[in-house]
Amino acid sequence: MRQAVIIDDMDADRFFLRRQIRKALPDCEIKEFAYATDAMIYLKTPARDTIDVIFVDINMPRMDGFAFADAFHSLYAEIKGSTRLFIVSSSINPDDEEVAANHPAISGFILKPTSAEVLNDIAARA
Repeated sequence: MRQAVIIDDMDADRFFLRRQIRKALPDCEIKEFAYATDAMIYLKTPARDTIDVIFVDINMPRMDGFAFADAFHSLYAEIKGSTRLFIVSSSINPDDEEVAANHPAISGFILKPTSAEVLNDIAARA
């Protein structure tokens, strides 16, 4: 994995996920956004680097994780590339996991706190 994007409105959650990514993949470049709307603008930037994986929280202001997944899914293939999108959430609501499992743009549902083992598994399947 060369580049990861973290989208979460909680500073502490971004910090923890960034730390876990650095442990698992020390050479990975990480971009962070507190708002999914800002991340969407970045995704549409023509000069940006290739993104391997996006980690997005569900419950956020402005645009939640599922609305982001919908918007991501509607992007042109050349913008999305082979980017994989994962929901990262502390939600234990089985409906959230079901929505993620059935969404065409979402590659998986990860419970917080995220472990280095989970990230290594994601990187291995890249």
